[in-house]
Amino acid sequence: MGKVVFEDPIHHISGKISKKFRTIYNLRKASQNKFTSVHGDRVAPATAEELAQREKFKTVRQTALARSQNLSQIAADRAAFKAARAAGDKHTTLMGWLFAEEWKKL
Repeated sequence: MGKVVFEDPIHHISGKISKKFRTIYNLRKASQNKFTSVHGDRVAPATAEELAQREKFKTVRQTALARSQNLSQIAADRAAFKAARAAGDKHTTLMGWLFAEEWKKL
C-alpha cells in the first residue's frame, strides 16, 4: 500500500495567523513533522500555588534587574559569572545567572 502525504496549501507556517486565531501551526525541522495545536482560554482561576509562583518570579526578576544595574556590584557579579561558567555552569548569560542566583535565595 502506498504512503499518503498530505500537503498544506501553504508550504510552511509557524506560529499564530492572527491574535484571535487559536490554532498554532508548527514544523519540527529535524523530522519534518507538521502539526497543529489549539490553545484555548483558561477557564479555571489561578490557584494559590500558581499565584505564589508568579509573585516569586516577579520578585526575583525585579531583584535580578536591580542587581544588574547596580554599578558598584556589577564587576563582582561578572567575575563570579565567569568563574561559574569556567566551572561548567549551565547559564549562558549574566542576566540568567543573576536570576538563578536570586532564585536560590528565596
